[in-house]
Amino acid sequence: MRRPHLLWAVLPVLGFLSTPFLPFVNGPHLWFGLPSVLVWCLSWTAGTTVCLALTERLARMDHADDLAAPHAEEAGR
Repeated sequence: MRRPHLLWAVLPVLGFLSTPFLPFVNGPHLWFGLPSVLVWCLSWTAGTTVCLALTERLARMDHADDLAAPHAEEAGR
């Protein structure tokens, strides 16, 4: 069964793959004194860590709920 929180893991992939197609990123621009593509990729590198941590946390919460569900049914009897 697919979980909707797995979409968080796809978000960084889309961010990296969209880099050459975004004109505000793929151009002769400087952000914070660095090339915009470099800042964009560094931001998505940090964002990847956040997205994967969120995915893992949500997966653990779902797994804990799955483990608690049979015990809750037994307690209700």
